[in-house]
This record gives sequence, C-alpha cells and structure tokens, in this order.
Amino acid sequence: MAEPLTGRCLCGAIRFEVDALTEGPVACHCRACQRQSGSAFWVAVTAARDAVRVTGDRLAWVRATPSAERGYCRDCGGYLFWRLLTGDTVDIGVGALDRIDGMVIEAHIFTAEARLPLPDDGIPRFPHGRPGID
Repeated sequence: MAEPLTGRCLCGAIRFEVDALTEGPVACHCRACQRQSGSAFWVAVTAARDAVRVTGDRLAWVRATPSAERGYCRDCGGYLFWRLLTGDTVDIGVGALDRIDGMVIEAHIFTAEARLPLPDDGIPRFPHGRPGID
C-alpha cells in the first residue's frame, strides 16, 4: 500500500491522513470557493470520506450552500475540506497537503463564474461542474 497523504491546517491544530484519492486536483472557479478561499479559485483533490482520518478537536463545519458544507480550523480559520451533505466523498484543499509530488490540475470547473482569464493550458474546462460528477 502506498504511503498515506498527510496534511494540516495553518496552525497545526488539525492534522489529517488520506489513504487514497478518488480524483486528482481540480480547480474550482465558483463564487463560493472564491469567497471562502479569498482567491480566484480553489484547488482540491477528492477522497472517500472513510479514507480520511482527522486528528485534533478544532475542526468545524459550516453550511456554505443548501447542499454542501466546508470544514475549517476553529483556531486559525484554515479552510481544509468541502463535502456534499449527501455524498460519500470529501474534497481536500491541495494547499493543506504536506506533499503534492507529481500532481497536476486535471480540470477547471465552474468556469462560467471565473473572475480572471483562464490560461490557455489545454486542461479540460466545464462551465459548471463536471458532467455526471458535480
């Protein structure tokens, strides 16, 4: 078995391990991710919920939309996770991972809401979520 991915929030009060990813990095350009991250987009990987182990008692969840919630650190405010209320996966912010060796963005989603021009990078783009996934 491959070594688990590890990560943490800015202050280290929350640490996590991920056994395996179900999806590589995706750049989300939706307005909710822009506002939450304070950036033009948020890049995340996806894992099954039961493949993620969180340690520390500072994780809080906030309902950001009617169908999803975001996980953050109560101490430093580090935004770490996103999940659908009815789903069995969790998205993990790439910036919170300790190592991202070899990862490359696989898709741009919600490009209809992008506020900055997207680079001509040849990566698939979807005006909303990816068909059949988001």
